[in-house]
Amino acid sequence: MNAEQIVYLRETLGLSQRDLARALGVAPITVARWEAGANHPTGLQLEVLRALHSSAITVAKDATKRALIAGLVGMGIGALLFWALTQAQASTPSSSTPSS
Repeated sequence: MNAEQIVYLRETLGLSQRDLARALGVAPITVARWEAGANHPTGLQLEVLRALHSSAITVAKDATKRALIAGLVGMGIGALLFWALTQAQASTPSSSTPSS
């Protein structure tokens, strides 16, 4: 994930660097460095950012989802990760069909 994508994601969700940092369990300077391109997210933070980025376009158009994410940010990375992963699974078509 590049710096522009992180800025886009954060701004789309209406978060400050401090809010995003708190939600991801990192220092605000870390988010600033990611956005400047000096460093790149890794591990769990990268996975959460990728999952959130994949749904950021629909979130931008949906005030209800934006409000939901704002609430999840206050709960921290666990809530964000759970929401992002359930959204990713919901948007992935099932490859198997139930047998009768």
